[in-house]
Amino acid sequence: MNIQSERKAYEALSSASRLEILKLLYKKPLSVEEIAEAVKLQPITVRHHLQALEEAGFIENYEEKSGSVGRPKIYYRFAKQPMVVGYPRRRYLALSSFMIKTLQALLGTKRASNLLRSVGKDMGKDVVKEIEAKYNVKDWSMETFKNVFIKRYLEEEGSEPEIIKSDKNSVTYRVHNCLFLELALRMPELMCDALHESFDKGISDAMGGKLKIVRLTCQGHGDPYCEHECKWQEQSA
Repeated sequence: MNIQSERKAYEALSSASRLEILKLLYKKPLSVEEIAEAVKLQPITVRHHLQALEEAGFIENYEEKSGSVGRPKIYYRFAKQPMVVGYPRRRYLALSSFMIKTLQALLGTKRASNLLRSVGKDMGKDVVKEIEAKYNVKDWSMETFKNVFIKRYLEEEGSEPEIIKSDKNSVTYRVHNCLFLELALRMPELMCDALHESFDKGISDAMGGKLKIVRLTCQGHGDPYCEHECKWQEQSA
């Protein structure tokens, strides 16, 4: 990223309205009119914000025809390869990618995958301990998992979670911003199928094995979001 691009990125993110627009576009493509209605701004103001976000590389637009007559409608969506901003500049992503590839070269894919599974499981357990301490969680239930893990923890982490459906013993939610997306796109078998799958297993184990998490879709494998189906199963006596 050059200095000029970086400056545009920071300027684009300096507006609360633009951040609100980005949160909307994480979830699905929208037209100017739909965005204006959601953020309670005039369409001309929304277009100004969209232009800034597009020039900074965060979003992109495309045309879609609804019929055989009339002009196609313009929709905006989060860019497939969005701008990554960091200050001060760090190279953690490059280092992480290099280390995982080195691990794979030294151990082979199968042994590297097994090692990452072990790491992912420990990460899941540690996250549950962190949440319990931070939010004073004494006992886990489906309701606690939904309200604390999804609505608070994932939201604060920047995962942009969205609950699709829920009832007393289950919840299905989507994550629109995978925190390891760049690595997941490069090596989905290791990051998604090994590390993250075991991360979910670690979460379940830390909650007494009562929570079963099944990944339905995955951004690392090309889906627009990661969707998880979670079921709470009380242990029989």
